[in-house]
Amino acid sequence: MSFVLELVKKAALIKMDDSFAFKVKESMLVGGLLSVFEKSRESLSRLTGGKLVLLGDIFAKLSFFCLLVLLAGLGLPQFAEGKEGLALISLAASALYLMSRLWQAKTEEKAGFNLLDLAVGAYFTSNIISTFASHYMVPSLKGLSKVVVYIITYFTIKTALVQRKERLPWLIAFALLSGIAVSLYGLYQYKIGVAPLATWEDPSVENKGTRIYSTLGNPNLLAGYLLPLAPLALALGTTIWSTYIGRWQGLVRNLSLPMSFAVTALLALAIVLTGSRGGYLSIGGTAAFVLLALSFYFLSRKPKLIFPTLIGLGLMLAAGGLAVHFLAPSLETRILSIFAGSEHSSNAYRMHVWRASLAMFQDNWWLGVGPGNTAFRLAYGLYMKSGFDALGTYCVPLEVGVETGLLGLFSAGAIILMCLSRAHLIFYSDSSYRYLALGLAAALVALMIQGLVDTVFYRPQVHFIFWFVVAAISALSCTEIDKIRHPKD
Repeated sequence: MSFVLELVKKAALIKMDDSFAFKVKESMLVGGLLSVFEKSRESLSRLTGGKLVLLGDIFAKLSFFCLLVLLAGLGLPQFAEGKEGLALISLAASALYLMSRLWQAKTEEKAGFNLLDLAVGAYFTSNIISTFASHYMVPSLKGLSKVVVYIITYFTIKTALVQRKERLPWLIAFALLSGIAVSLYGLYQYKIGVAPLATWEDPSVENKGTRIYSTLGNPNLLAGYLLPLAPLALALGTTIWSTYIGRWQGLVRNLSLPMSFAVTALLALAIVLTGSRGGYLSIGGTAAFVLLALSFYFLSRKPKLIFPTLIGLGLMLAAGGLAVHFLAPSLETRILSIFAGSEHSSNAYRMHVWRASLAMFQDNWWLGVGPGNTAFRLAYGLYMKSGFDALGTYCVPLEVGVETGLLGLFSAGAIILMCLSRAHLIFYSDSSYRYLALGLAAALVALMIQGLVDTVFYRPQVHFIFWFVVAAISALSCTEIDKIRHPKD
């Protein structure tokens, strides 16, 4: 076990965080900006006699409130098409946070920088380079503006959680409230047999049943939105059950686990009813990830239970397969169509897009064609086969490579690897947030698996959750640094 933990530590680069944070603060660029900001804060404090400290606290609370609204509003129909509203809420949270820091009293805080920030910065840099090196620079600027919003969101959420990690359960809870409402509306659509929209209707034989899309207008997008929320619901309930101490402790602990299981089941049912085959792959992969993580953790402490556990998991898998075969044959047909290759129309379409996108990457592997779907479509027209137009590559790693080249691909891979490694270390530490760390890692896995075969990852409803997950893991790796360095055996 100690060997595995040391290996994961090396992948997470956790030992280099302190030196990196020091170098960042002492650097000419960041250090200079921090110095100017601090001098401005001190000057403002002297001019007002410190009377604006209360206003700074109000701005800090408003900033966090905007983050809650952002996560709770992702499923609202108003933002299904008008995505600028989500960006404005995010930017408002960031602006209010900066104002709060300008007017608040100086406090001693933990260093908030780590090497995960460096990977995020490298990804942002790759987008900037790709934009100004692109043949489609003007369209790429629009894509770059979206990346700017997401990166700002990442740092705003991270700094809010570094200051007070107790905010994380609240952010997850508000995201789940939206997910619950969206799922319930989706179940209503299934009951009334809502008609498919022409923008995504698949004429395949196995797809004649109702596919729900709730407020988002697309079943694949709905699945992508709900997939990371399901493990977060289970993780939040488990965390409350294992750590809550306070008023009505018994009632809260007794209700937390049943409620989390109910919410997870609701979200999973809604995902199944979307008919999203990428969602099915993601459900299976995420469930396997969580079961393996928990089994490895507990069975390493009680090895005598390994054989009974394997038998139990095998029986569960067999029972699930038989239930799908006899009770939901249409679902079985839909799942089996994943492995039908080019004989299935949707599979054939994706394969044509993958081939064209791979050719794009081979010709633009160094710097990419530029961020954003507008630049992608302009370049894709030179490679696509007639009749197979696309908004994206239907594969997130390929999309990153096509848009930003090798630098973007390597930095995005580093973000994923460091997030999973740091979540692993938090889970094996003596942290009260260990189950939330596992839930965040599972949410990341869910997004990545669906992202291998779909393109909804770049829609705001999904992408904001991705950066929230990355920011939460980054913040926890800062606040739990001592526990990470001295994990339990």
